[in-house]
Amino acid sequence: MIPALGGSGLIWRIQAAPRDLARGVSACELSANCLVVPDATWTGLVPDAAYVECPTFFLEDKAGFVALLAFFVINSLRFRLYARAPAGEADGLLMAYPRLDDATMQMLRHFDPRSAQQINQLWQRLEAFLGRIALPGAEPQDLL
Repeated sequence: MIPALGGSGLIWRIQAAPRDLARGVSACELSANCLVVPDATWTGLVPDAAYVECPTFFLEDKAGFVALLAFFVINSLRFRLYARAPAGEADGLLMAYPRLDDATMQMLRHFDPRSAQQINQLWQRLEAFLGRIALPGAEPQDLL
C-alpha cells in the first residue's frame, strides 16, 4: 500500500505554493528546472500543487533538498512532504508531513495495521528531524 520506508529508493517531494517554492529554490541555489508546476496549479485549480522532488535528474543533491526543506521550516511556510516509489505515484504516494487526521489513521489501522505503524514511525522521525532544522545555526549537511 505504501512505498518501502527508509530505503534508499524513496523519492521525496516538497509540495507547496509555486511562489514559495520558487523563492526557496532560488535561496538554496538549486536548479530552477527542479521546480515542477502542474497544469492544475497554472489554472488555479490546485494553487499549492507545485513540487520539488529528490533524488531526480535535476536535483540529486540531498543536502540541497534538505536546505529547501529547512527554508520552509525556518520561514514558517506551508508545505507538504511526500514519499513515493521510484516507479511513480501509481505505486504509492504517501503524505509524510503533516500528519494525517485521526479518522484517516483509524481507518488505515483497521485495513492495514502494518502500514499505519510504519507511517507513525516515519512521522516521529520526520518531526524530530524538522525540529532539529528549526534550531538556530543548524546546517543542512549536518542533518543528513
